Amino acid sequence: MSKKIRYKILSPSKLKVTFNEKKIVINGELTTTPIFYADIISIVKWETPDNERINEIDKKEIIEFITNDSKTKKVKIIFD
Repeated sequence: MSKKIRYKILSPSKLKVTFNEKKIVINGELTTTPIFYADIISIVKWETPDNERINEIDKKEIIEFITNDSKTKKVKIIFD
């Protein structure tokens, strides 16, 4: 089964990610470059009602997908 990942920058410090209907808000910083530096250590738990820990496989998949996909967008996203 292919996993569906969507993401959107909500504010200069928040990135919303949907991963197969589960959601997480990742902290970060949008610079004037424009690059959004996403904070890897904020990828811990899915939002409620799931509220479960994000496993390393899903975390890696999210990071790789967003890093690669954002290369073609107006704002590049880098996980730091």
